[in-house]
Amino acid sequence: MNILITGATGFLGKQLALKLLNDNHNVYALVRSQRKAENLKEDIPADAKGKLHVIEGDLSLKNAGVSEEQLLRLRDQIDTVYHSAAFLSFDENERDKTFKVNVNGTENVLHLAQDIHAANFYYVSTAYTLGMKRQASEQLHEKEQTFVNAYEESKCHAEHLVLGYNHTLNIKIFRPSIIIGDSKTGEADTSFALYGVIRGLEILKKRTERKKELQDQTFKFLCTGETSQNFVPVDYVVDVLTAALNMDHPKAIYHITNPHPPTNRLLFEMIKEKLDFHNIEMVPSDYEGELTKEEQVFNAPMSVFRPYWNKNISFDDSNTQELLSKNGMSRLDMDKSMIERILYGNKTTVKA
Repeated sequence: MNILITGATGFLGKQLALKLLNDNHNVYALVRSQRKAENLKEDIPADAKGKLHVIEGDLSLKNAGVSEEQLLRLRDQIDTVYHSAAFLSFDENERDKTFKVNVNGTENVLHLAQDIHAANFYYVSTAYTLGMKRQASEQLHEKEQTFVNAYEESKCHAEHLVLGYNHTLNIKIFRPSIIIGDSKTGEADTSFALYGVIRGLEILKKRTERKKELQDQTFKFLCTGETSQNFVPVDYVVDVLTAALNMDHPKAIYHITNPHPPTNRLLFEMIKEKLDFHNIEMVPSDYEGELTKEEQVFNAPMSVFRPYWNKNISFDDSNTQELLSKNGMSRLDMDKSMIERILYGNKTTVKA
């Protein structure tokens, strides 16, 4: 197949592109940054480089900025468009940019898909479009509700927009939860979420090692230990995304989530062991006691994640289970050994 991907230079998009190339598909990567495009090319095996085609574009423009010349080349050639590009920010000050990229940009890619007569449009959303609810179904969630942040809200609006094109495109919406490293190698080209916590702990450890007066202190990490984090390995997400190519499955929305997510405390203890940094303790996120200067500096950047650390969410993934079963594939089973491979296989370099 000939497949167009937006976001192919990102963490998930790159792994999706590599898998599709490995499966002998032709991949057309829509990129804005030539530097990132070169980085993508460097990761492509020599025998697959001829199947990768870089297309210059810009999500903020009509037809995602694809030139008329390229449109002519792509028309009636592309079977499926994977739209995985997004602006991931929980900063309310970037609300306008978040909606411009995630909603308006999605509409531009939809127009592109129509213009080139693509058959399928697969939209990579997020499992967290449910607002403040604790249970998520594989259906559209209402736009008029309270969301944790503008990113969630923008993705919910984009889902409604995408499904509005189901009269001309075969639409599927995939909702991954929190994507982490490869389940076998631990490789993770991202500094978000779990890796932000690891980086913060590494920085704190380096600072304590440099200051003798801090070495006997125990630092507080504000995070509710009993709740779970719905982490999914990037290769599992890619497997579900590519499984949809193999059959005309009738469902429209798929949760790519973890049926047995690890608790914050389990992850915290494993990270402490990984870093050999034991003079830190987990306290509930609503801790009201005093924090030292070092504790404030450490905890402040991670405050945006606390809404996710404070509640358990149940995700129905019946559609995904059915899709996987028909492809002879299994639902995610993330045991402690897999978590160890992901944590210990990931090599993180931090400059304090």
